[in-house]
Amino acid sequence: MKPYLIIILFILETAFTWMFIKAGWPESTKKGFWFKMCACVIFLLNGSYAFRSTEIRYYSLAIIAGLIAGFIGDIFLTLDPFIKDKKSKVNMVVIIIGGICFLFGHIAYILAFVRTLINKGLFRPALIFSVWAGAFILFVVIKAALRVKFGKLTAPVFAYAAIIIFMLSCAVCLAVYGIEGKPLAKAALIAAPVLFIISDFSLVLKFFDKERFNTLPVRAINLGTYFLSQMLLGLSIWYVM
Repeated sequence: MKPYLIIILFILETAFTWMFIKAGWPESTKKGFWFKMCACVIFLLNGSYAFRSTEIRYYSLAIIAGLIAGFIGDIFLTLDPFIKDKKSKVNMVVIIIGGICFLFGHIAYILAFVRTLINKGLFRPALIFSVWAGAFILFVVIKAALRVKFGKLTAPVFAYAAIIIFMLSCAVCLAVYGIEGKPLAKAALIAAPVLFIISDFSLVLKFFDKERFNTLPVRAINLGTYFLSQMLLGLSIWYVM
């Protein structure tokens, strides 16, 4: 591992993420699309560098699969500047494909954590459930405090929240029992799903209450946490053995 290369990649990721945040506000633009693609390529390079520099195992394969799924999903979910009719079937199909890709990415990450925990005999149901329950309760409390209503989509949103919070609880278990003597690695492994949750939650806020939450600061939180999460997940290939 060459730290200076990782630092360079993180600096580039920060730069392109910020350029995409600015270029895509208040409306999506073609220039913004290319900035986002550059940011996506960088998190793929980050993961690929870690993958090629370590022993091939299920965890690294699953993480790479998740990064690739996220990259493809990002392509489809950022094509709106190229589609004139936003109400067309083409636009709907593009959005659905993008959503499915992200779903596969989340599944790949969850499988990476769960299978690693099981293979190492580190699966601790009590810890996993405790973290999951605490995080889910926090999600409900924050939702209530912000007075955001999901309407008919309440059940799907809560189901999605339960799934991604499960990813967090597995990451916490793996960090606590699977990584020894590396506090920064533990923190990074836990931070990755936390950032993913923050990103997805901010996106949900924008979708269900555009008047209050469709702002540049919320967009910055949504995208900044997303790309940092992808970078940290790719980096985890180095230290999750």
